[in-house]
Amino acid sequence: MTNSIQVQKKEGEKARKTLIELNLLDKKHEILKEKNHLFIPIKKEPNQKEKRKIQKNLKNPKFTVKNHKKHKNNYQNLKTALKNKLTPKQLEKAPSSFDIVGDIAIIEIPSELKNQKEIIGEELMKVHKHLKTVLTPTTSVQGEYRTRKYEKIAGKNKTTTIHKEHGCKYKIDLSKAFFSPRLSKERERIKNQVKENEKVIDMFTGVGPFAILIAKKTKAQKIIAVDKNKTAIKLLKENIKTNKVEKKTKPIHADIRKIAQKYKGYADRTIMNLPFKSGDFLKTALKLIGDKGIIHYYDIEKEKNLYQKPKKEIKETAQKYNKKTKFLDERIVRSYSPGVWNIAIDIKIKNQNK
Repeated sequence: MTNSIQVQKKEGEKARKTLIELNLLDKKHEILKEKNHLFIPIKKEPNQKEKRKIQKNLKNPKFTVKNHKKHKNNYQNLKTALKNKLTPKQLEKAPSSFDIVGDIAIIEIPSELKNQKEIIGEELMKVHKHLKTVLTPTTSVQGEYRTRKYEKIAGKNKTTTIHKEHGCKYKIDLSKAFFSPRLSKERERIKNQVKENEKVIDMFTGVGPFAILIAKKTKAQKIIAVDKNKTAIKLLKENIKTNKVEKKTKPIHADIRKIAQKYKGYADRTIMNLPFKSGDFLKTALKLIGDKGIIHYYDIEKEKNLYQKPKKEIKETAQKYNKKTKFLDERIVRSYSPGVWNIAIDIKIKNQNK
């Protein structure tokens, strides 16, 4: 018998992440499913502090013991799985990090291991048994839609999947619309700030992970979700329907600059998730935001003086349009590349004459 935690199925991913954070998830045993519940194996009975954390994050978790089967191929991580497949020198170069979107894994393969890419893909599928596909990027993120090209190195040849996050489901085509699972915590952070009856404009919505989460999990009045990418909007409309947020979410296929006048002063909150190009849209964001509204600004900056340049640009642009700025928060969202960071800045905007 194995220590286990019983949770609702819809909380499975949240429970898994909580247990990983606490170093409690037992990866040697399989998760059990019974009706509307999951039984997730854990390494030991949690102490009181760990129990409080679990109870805070999850709805009515129950601590029990169950007869969990052991995984047939019990690999703790990709490096372990590759130990008998690669030479020691190759193993040193082998990747240990990757992204998982639904049942697809995305992994960067070093040039030295291009001839071993299929082996790496196959072993990754053994570590994460729910995977149907492993892709490796063949291009960097490119173009105004921020998409990449991929090569299949294991499993089915596909780029479309269903991804679950924070109790929401998203249909995603990785080759045609931007999506990053690494922004999961940032999406939850923004969601937690949204107040009752707020009107939100997601200026570069993609398939809708910010917009739909806010619509489904807050008491916001309306979310306007805009994107120039026709395929992203098509997927967004499907996701809105899947998550049953049609009444609160309005999808718009457009360049946000071309519809800004219609929504002038409309938003209590705008989301500017377009790193590298956010500065080009500051004027538009300032037009959309109402008095005392909040702009969530994202950028990519080098390690030295991470916030100085964008904050200066934000303040100077706001002054041109007779707006006052109050910087509420600044934070690193994720590493983008060595010495380069994806950052977030939260700004309250106030009209000068008030």
